[in-house]
Amino acid sequence: MANPRLWGRVVRRLKIIKNETVEIENGDIEEAFLELCRRFDVQRPLQLPKHNREFEQFSRTFYSREHFTESIDFDKLEIELIMPDGQNKKSGGPRTPLMDA
Repeated sequence: MANPRLWGRVVRRLKIIKNETVEIENGDIEEAFLELCRRFDVQRPLQLPKHNREFEQFSRTFYSREHFTESIDFDKLEIELIMPDGQNKKSGGPRTPLMDA
């Protein structure tokens, strides 16, 4: 059975300029998120309670310029959980490392 994936998009002026998907292995969303940051060559953004709530409720969130301590050349970084066909995004299971970061 396929693993869920994390889809990341770098957006500038309402256009996706980069996008990548990373497979989430062993349920480690945090590692998948760090891999997306490496691929986009950006530092890990600040993780606020707002991001945790959005990811928990909608399986997606975004980070804008104020969430980065270094200068970035885009408007926002969006991430979204992609589940394999036939699986629900809402598992009702335990919190993920990304939610607790």
